[in-house]
Amino acid sequence: MFEHLAAHTRIVVTGPQRSGTRVAAKMIAADTGHAFVDEMEFAIKDAGAFREVLRRERVVVQAPNMLKDMVDDPPPGTFVVLMRRDLERIHASERRIRWAEVYGGNVTELAKFGLSEGDPAAVKYAYWDAHEKPVPFLELEYEALHSHPLWVPEQLRQDFGPLQTEP
Repeated sequence: MFEHLAAHTRIVVTGPQRSGTRVAAKMIAADTGHAFVDEMEFAIKDAGAFREVLRRERVVVQAPNMLKDMVDDPPPGTFVVLMRRDLERIHASERRIRWAEVYGGNVTELAKFGLSEGDPAAVKYAYWDAHEKPVPFLELEYEALHSHPLWVPEQLRQDFGPLQTEP
């Protein structure tokens, strides 16, 4: 499904939290033979560590918190995949894992945009849509992932934790 992206040596998968960045990055890595790099490797929001990861070749980096960085100042040679998912589905996923209560929710996401309140997913999509992208990119609909062999049907994901992509 994503074999055609193998020509890009550094791929960043970004978008709102709960939009499918992790599973999409794993799918792209599997199809391209690139190494999957989880956002935890750069503590989710450490821009310096994130840029260090992007010095490697043949990587697919899951980086939802780095959307603004990818729009404002992407490292050269980076291909960006933006995950698009219906806002109501994102919000339902946030509620399911108790995003706001357990994981700090919106604070970290909104801080990059100089905001203290609002819907981070809507803010991210509005920012992406309002700015020209200086690197090649692909917008990927979450629903398009259903045909990939690594896809797990929704009824089997009801008890998934926030980092889980497989049963």
